[in-house]
Amino acid sequence: MTLYLDVIWFLNLCIDYLLIALTALVLKRPFVQMRFLVAAVFASLVVFFMFTPYGMLFYQPWMKALYSAVIVLIAFGFKRFTYFIQGLLMFYFVTFMTGGGLFALHYFWQTEVDILTGLTSAKGMYGSKISWVFVFIGFPLVWYFAKQRFETIEVKRIQYDQLASIDIVIEGYTFTMQGLIDSGNQLYDPITKVPVMIIEAELLYDAFGKTVVQEILSYTEQESTQSEQATKLMSRLRIIPYRVIGQSTPFLTAIKPDRVTIKHDNKLYEVTRVLIGIQERELSPEGAYQCIVHPKLLINQSISLAQ
Repeated sequence: MTLYLDVIWFLNLCIDYLLIALTALVLKRPFVQMRFLVAAVFASLVVFFMFTPYGMLFYQPWMKALYSAVIVLIAFGFKRFTYFIQGLLMFYFVTFMTGGGLFALHYFWQTEVDILTGLTSAKGMYGSKISWVFVFIGFPLVWYFAKQRFETIEVKRIQYDQLASIDIVIEGYTFTMQGLIDSGNQLYDPITKVPVMIIEAELLYDAFGKTVVQEILSYTEQESTQSEQATKLMSRLRIIPYRVIGQSTPFLTAIKPDRVTIKHDNKLYEVTRVLIGIQERELSPEGAYQCIVHPKLLINQSISLAQ
């Protein structure tokens, strides 16, 4: 069997560079093209080392670990031990994930007979059981998918770090929900300058009834006489100028609560100077939260340790 080491080396060089680049993207580290290229060249040299008298060393786990550690040092440098270990472990994780995804795709398109044949005979004049066409197409696809999933995980992590437990008391009823602390929420009552939270209307249905809540919401569109059930809420009603994409009316119906309690980051915030805006649509398609919390509510408030 003829082996074309230069072609195999070039393929490994490309894959090693992409793995190092993906590791940097996941860890949010500076993208230094030259360092990554040198690290990829060093990583790909193992193709040639395997055919030297010392080739058997590179089958040893300790040598593989040492070699990969040098790759990470070249690519990211050494600032402190934890920085190095984090880079090394993420490099392993990215390599295993993309490699596993590539082989999974490869065997997914094969029949059982093809797999057994591939395990018992060498295929391809380059010494690889995976076709070059598949590698050049499949690897970038797996790399792109992995990159997108890492970014999604990062967004979710940031999002869930901003979740808080919310208790809202209105007319003696307590409504408990998960709230997202949104630093971009700068909604205030233009007259009193009171910060406005936003909750889903459905949360109020059990206590006040869907008809009453819909009556309150329709108040911004028609000045009709409200039912008796809605009268007790009318004194709490506020109309806030509010415009978002997909909303037909430029106003938001808000209610003055008795109090709002926010539990976040092992701290307890109790607020009375706040308005509760009512939104008919779901705030989170995944149901992760049902309330958007104004960041001002966590500033200059009475704070104690949450039990």
